[in-house]
Amino acid sequence: MGNFNLSRKRVLVFSVMLIVLILVALGVALDYFVAPMQKAGLADYKRQVNSTLSDQEFVEELIGQNLRQRESISRLEGELKDRDIVIGYLMERLNMSTEVEAGPFSRISEEDIKVYSDRIIIYVNKAFPASFSGSKSMYPYIREGIYALEVKPDTQDELKIGDIIGFRSEIFNTTIIHRITEIGEDEEGWYAITKGDNNPAPDPGKVRFGDVVGVLVGLIY
Repeated sequence: MGNFNLSRKRVLVFSVMLIVLILVALGVALDYFVAPMQKAGLADYKRQVNSTLSDQEFVEELIGQNLRQRESISRLEGELKDRDIVIGYLMERLNMSTEVEAGPFSRISEEDIKVYSDRIIIYVNKAFPASFSGSKSMYPYIREGIYALEVKPDTQDELKIGDIIGFRSEIFNTTIIHRITEIGEDEEGWYAITKGDNNPAPDPGKVRFGDVVGVLVGLIY
């Protein structure tokens, strides 16, 4: 039994020594083969960059390229962050989107409409015509080529949810004709939230009564 244990110890010692020799051999091989390859690779890269550069200039060139790459990554991260902000804003507007169940408030009575064999007369005070662009924001209810009649409301109380109003938009620098989806008051007073029937989200910003050009009272197809 004693001889058997001694043999096992010799085998273990031999195995450990063999492993050590293998590790040493690998280290020598790495120093002999890999290090020259790395140096050769850097030398080749140096020749590609500029064969006239000194070692110090070459190191400075590598540092400069690293800084430029970091700047590019930072700029890309900033652009992605800005894009995330825009996407978040659009998602917020989509979540605010509401379906309008109310239709326009009636402002022309049956007595104001006179139908004759050769003409139709509609009595409306302070009416003016309106036309539409091809944005399709109110499609199919309103589309390009359709004409409408608008009247200028005297007070904000005349405007109701569901009314289609024309208003001046500072954001888009034009007059927009969209439907009122919400009416409220804040520290600046009365406001309306509007939305195109064919748009997925409400218009940005609040419409003040001073921005309202008119409210639709009729469409001519």
